[in-house]
Amino acid sequence: MPTTPPDSLAPARNVVLGAGSTVWRKLATEHGMAGWAGAAIGHRELRNFAFTAQDRVWVLAYSRIPAENQAMLQHLANAGVLEVVYLSSSSTIACQQTACWEYPRVKAQAAAQVLAMPRGRVLTVGLVYGNECELPAGRPAATSYAQLAEFMRTPSWPAGDAGQRQLFALLERPFSSNLEAWAQSAYLSMQRACGAWPCLLRPIDLLLRARGWRWYGYTALSNRLWAQTRV
Repeated sequence: MPTTPPDSLAPARNVVLGAGSTVWRKLATEHGMAGWAGAAIGHRELRNFAFTAQDRVWVLAYSRIPAENQAMLQHLANAGVLEVVYLSSSSTIACQQTACWEYPRVKAQAAAQVLAMPRGRVLTVGLVYGNECELPAGRPAATSYAQLAEFMRTPSWPAGDAGQRQLFALLERPFSSNLEAWAQSAYLSMQRACGAWPCLLRPIDLLLRARGWRWYGYTALSNRLWAQTRV
């Protein structure tokens, strides 16, 4: 698919909003991104930060409160920056079926607000990992820190795709045992039976979490939906 040339908007400075996030700490310390960013700020520094018209702002910050995300993004719109790139989640596809989970719902709302901006872009990533062994079993949507760092250094966007890019792959991860494989299969069947109310399975999610099996909830649903779209 044709893409725009890397750094076609030629920003004078890359600004990371979300300096305290796990993703940025990993990128900065383990992938050499600390020197790449002209500035890295936290949400509390936003209102006093001097943005310029040549800033590309990478939004890694996230609040569970939609109004706080809306205010943050509106501030960037008012600041007149060159470009806003919002790091969204592959889990937002779950919103096609249900709104019962807070995280994908809030992330989807913020992504829609960014796309409504004149120079807003949305980069959708999966579970971000350093080593594949960190990922849950099954077929998770995942993005490596190395992939994300490379994209941030030389971003490119599909032509005619309204400022959106998917930067993840569905990876095959082994189950720890036949029991875990059976448990996931049974869980997905129950999730399908719940239809628009998969949050009814939250008591089971707690048991799976205690067991160390991390493929439940919106992770399970979103991975299943992505697998269906990528057949």
